[in-house]
Amino acid sequence: MKSLVPLLVTASLLMGFIISCSKTSKMTEEQLLGLAKAQESKEQFKEAAKTYEALVKRYPQGKHGEEALYRLGLIYANNLHDYEKAVGAYKRLIEKYPNSPRLAQAYFMIGYHYANDIKDLDKAREAYNTFLKKFPNHELAASVKFELKYLGKDVTDLDIFQEGNTESGDASPTSSGGGR
Repeated sequence: MKSLVPLLVTASLLMGFIISCSKTSKMTEEQLLGLAKAQESKEQFKEAAKTYEALVKRYPQGKHGEEALYRLGLIYANNLHDYEKAVGAYKRLIEKYPNSPRLAQAYFMIGYHYANDIKDLDKAREAYNTFLKKFPNHELAASVKFELKYLGKDVTDLDIFQEGNTESGDASPTSSGGGR
């Protein structure tokens, strides 16, 4: 009987997985988006990522694919800490939705993750330069220029955090109101 218990547990888990997969396979694009957002709000990030991926795969020309890819990039980076997958989601957004209102953010996030998480400075520089060519007047352009200027440098070594430096305003440690 003891050897039968693990088999029954495995079988019930497998059945649950099959049932949940078949359930989502019949969902509309809007239902999948709603499910993914609900999973996100419950902090079920792996499940939400799978649901967003299913939405993009099942409805490649759908009206929520762009949002799903953007949310997917956020989840992969912020919650699952899989920065390569985050970059991949943003690249798919750029490729599939070249007129997306989130295009600038996607380029920025690609550069940011390459620079700060993946540590591929050449790819970060390329993404940031592409951003500046496409969006020279965007509100993130100043951040991109900052990132490029200090690319590869440790934040603790930057001269902007030294007392008396006025390059980016008064950035002394005591100016934040918190003191030392």
